[in-house]
Amino acid sequence: MDAREGRGCHTALQEIYHTWGNATWIIEGDISDCFGSLPHGKILSLLREKIHDGRFLHLIEKLLDAGYLEEWTYHRTLSGVPQGSIVSPILSNILLDKLDSFVETVLIPQYTRGETRKLNQEYRKLQSQTRTLFAKGQKEAARKMRRRMQKLPSINPQDPDWRRLK
Repeated sequence: MDAREGRGCHTALQEIYHTWGNATWIIEGDISDCFGSLPHGKILSLLREKIHDGRFLHLIEKLLDAGYLEEWTYHRTLSGVPQGSIVSPILSNILLDKLDSFVETVLIPQYTRGETRKLNQEYRKLQSQTRTLFAKGQKEAARKMRRRMQKLPSINPQDPDWRRLK
């Protein structure tokens, strides 16, 4: 069984298709040089929150401070996790989990507002006119009105009182 079952590219695309279909804005974030720019102190402080084994924490600290050789010249590492190391993705995920938690607990509640979007008044006006035309027996005019109505959204996509952050 895969540890990340249900969390691949296809499931992400399905999530976007089914849940984000009416999104007005999508902002993509790219964490460039993620492995190479993580601050050691931040990583160690996050590990100390949950792990109380001093020997293990010392081992991770030594791993982070190990440095690297380039053309037989030693270079210290002041930030980042070792490239190609098995712990690099784990340490990165531990740090990025804090970002996820911040977005979920602070940003989403702060920027989400409104229960439902307001109705599109132009759509409602055409809907009322269509009903009136049908009631008067002017079915062809009502069908034309309905075609115009179908080109409009039934709700106001630019409602300033309704916003979702996902």
